[in-house]
Amino acid sequence: MTSRRGFLVAVADTGRGSAGARRPARWLLVLYVICLLAAAPTGLPHPVADGGLSANRLTALFDSYGDTSGRWTGADRTASVRLPDGRLLWLFSDTFLGPVNPDGSRPRTAPFVNNSAIVQQDDRLGETLHGGTPDEPRALIPSPSPGEFHWIGDAQVVGDTLQVLVNRYRRTGAGPLDHTLLGTSLATFALPALTPTGVRPLPLDAWISWGSALLRDGGHTYVYGTEAAGQAKFAHVARVRGDDLGGPWEFWTGDGWSTDDRASARVLSGVGTAYGVQRIDGRYVLVTHENNVVFSADLVAYSAATPTGPFDGPDYLHRAPETAAGHLVYDADLHPDLARPGKLLVSYNVNDVDDAVTYADAGVYRPRFVEVDWPRPRPDRADVPPAPAALTARPGGAGTAELNWPAVRTDSELRYQVHRRDVTAGQTHFVRIGEPTAEPRFSADFLVDRHDYEFRVTTVGRRGESAPSPAARMTATVPPPPPPTGLRAQPGRSGDVTLSWNPVPFVQLFRVQQRDLTTGERTSIGTFTGTHTTVEFLQHARTYEFTVIAVGGGGDSPPSPPVRATAVVTPPAAPAGLTATARPDGTVRLTWRTLGRGVSYRVYRRDVSRGQAYGPPALESGASHIARHLEHGREYEFTVSAVNSGGESPQADPVRIVARYAPPDAAPRGLRAEAGPGSVKLSWRSSVSGGWHRVYRRDLTAGERDFTEEAIPAQGTRTTVAGLRNGHEYEFAVAAVNQAGPGPLSEPVRATPQLPTPTGLTGTAGGNGEARLSWVSVGPGLAYRVQLRDATAGETWRTDPYPVRGTRHTAVLLTRGHRYEFRVAATDGTTDGTTSEPVSVEVR
Repeated sequence: MTSRRGFLVAVADTGRGSAGARRPARWLLVLYVICLLAAAPTGLPHPVADGGLSANRLTALFDSYGDTSGRWTGADRTASVRLPDGRLLWLFSDTFLGPVNPDGSRPRTAPFVNNSAIVQQDDRLGETLHGGTPDEPRALIPSPSPGEFHWIGDAQVVGDTLQVLVNRYRRTGAGPLDHTLLGTSLATFALPALTPTGVRPLPLDAWISWGSALLRDGGHTYVYGTEAAGQAKFAHVARVRGDDLGGPWEFWTGDGWSTDDRASARVLSGVGTAYGVQRIDGRYVLVTHENNVVFSADLVAYSAATPTGPFDGPDYLHRAPETAAGHLVYDADLHPDLARPGKLLVSYNVNDVDDAVTYADAGVYRPRFVEVDWPRPRPDRADVPPAPAALTARPGGAGTAELNWPAVRTDSELRYQVHRRDVTAGQTHFVRIGEPTAEPRFSADFLVDRHDYEFRVTTVGRRGESAPSPAARMTATVPPPPPPTGLRAQPGRSGDVTLSWNPVPFVQLFRVQQRDLTTGERTSIGTFTGTHTTVEFLQHARTYEFTVIAVGGGGDSPPSPPVRATAVVTPPAAPAGLTATARPDGTVRLTWRTLGRGVSYRVYRRDVSRGQAYGPPALESGASHIARHLEHGREYEFTVSAVNSGGESPQADPVRIVARYAPPDAAPRGLRAEAGPGSVKLSWRSSVSGGWHRVYRRDLTAGERDFTEEAIPAQGTRTTVAGLRNGHEYEFAVAAVNQAGPGPLSEPVRATPQLPTPTGLTGTAGGNGEARLSWVSVGPGLAYRVQLRDATAGETWRTDPYPVRGTRHTAVLLTRGHRYEFRVAATDGTTDGTTSEPVSVEVR
């Protein structure tokens, strides 16, 4: 069973946490996530490549790291890839971060992310990397949008790039199985720093989660994927030419290759979402957790002559002891870069359907490693006992299959092993069910109604296992289970209610439903594998009603009689670890230790310099806050309280800090000047484009040597300097400014304001010694000087003593019969501009 495994086929899927919705115990095997890391410790090239590491050593290594690193306490989907510099990158899925308590438990406030990784150097595990900050960690490969998240497949190195296949999912409800596959993408990271360089969706339909395993063989890279189809999981195979997963893909159709992924064929049933494929001695070995049987403890291997099968098997490699304690195992993977000669090095993951278990013992949710000899020794077929000669199968009254066969011989040391194949579900191989029995009869349970099954029996002796008996076929008749009884609800103190109920024969799955009696809202909490679970994040003082449905091979039972419980939420403790850091932009960053999900925070501040009291608080959902709009040089005091549905905590111990601005350190660039009449328009580029700037000028024509600061600063990256003398050359510079003062000056520019020249001057004789003039306006705010001369009398130009405010003028007291010339110049009252072209008028 693994993350992303289907309902019933991998009940562990019902325990896995999703992207911030529920803890991994609730998401155990629904799907898996991505993980990756950089910044490994330095050291010599990896010394274990040839000799390998033992499974016991690796299990202990991760146990020690989880207990002592203070950064990583456990994760699943354990994959590995060798980096070019000899380091080994461990890729994980859902991950708990932070330290472990002294008693070995995991804090309820432990951060939980969907992506993490650890780099191994030599035989040491290094830094854990993730997105976000240490105080507010996030996935290293971020969610593309709210409600969506990435879980990873396998990874490989191509040149100086790490390629990771990731599968994208969307939450569709509150339950642990409420999600849907949206597609497969390719995430890339630059080596050696493992810097993220992008996530690109691949043109693939969302019915196969690709990346269960990668295998380079010959001139191709083979990509294995998993299809979830009802109760079964099936392996599929694709390939790319060469090693770039971003190139064109081909898909195995059963008898050839196609570029259409919809033509992809099933090659093997019973795989997990994650499995390993390795070429050994010319054959291809596929290792997986056994998923043809729900809740199997077995890790198995299948082998084939080609990467696409057909596969022989299963070979049973290891039975995980953790299932005896009620835990679930899933996600088998191979690690050939660390395997010792002649052995398969296999990892698998462990989890529990009850959140309380994964919090009470941090060691549960960590990878385990085993190693087995390969190729497997084959017994001498002449020494194994004979197979049963016949087998019959008939439906039992309780939805079972009753099997009988003739005894092989009277030998107390012989046992019989039953094997089963669900034909209707499309299982490709027979798998073991139950433990070996000494009697020639067996009752096979946990069947699915109306499914056709085939059964075989083998004889097991001291020297091996016989060939199988002839197969017997039967169609199961399974009634729905009865409703669970004895449902009990016990409220906790943190908005949680622990539910427990009595077992139901032949039932492994239970669906829990909840109704909020305050709002009437009904919610499916999820599907669980045991007879108890804890419902979390309930609202204080609200009463909830719970029912449980048994999910069996014959369908769903009626719901159990309901029970009610009123949730109790203890107000949180005051946040600890409040710190304040002044930043160069005048803001203050506050951080504190998170109190986990379901808690928000109120941030209070006051201006100590002015003796103010605390004002209305700012609200934060995470454990950090940026205090803005502070004044340079003033001392401020901050405190924080935590809030949940039970109320508000006491305030944290306050911290004080002086807000400090650093003057801007970059000069504006690209200063440009556009001269106008009595003014200059300035524009520039700046790193504080929306901020304030100081403008400086000097009059070069007047001999000024020093810049004069304009009285009013400019906001933005443009301004107009007015009140300038036309015809004078000016030099300008600008500087960004904040409360700490101005930054460096820009490169200066020069400009000379000029009065415009009037155009369109016309003149006509008006009689009685008058001449009427008109012209086109040169702009608002300017007057005009009219110049004239009696051309007939040979006069020189003279200026009318009175300026004209409009664009019309009548000259009077002129000599009749004389020809006069007129011209006009704009004036600002101090300086006159260039005159217009003259016009002549014959005065009458």
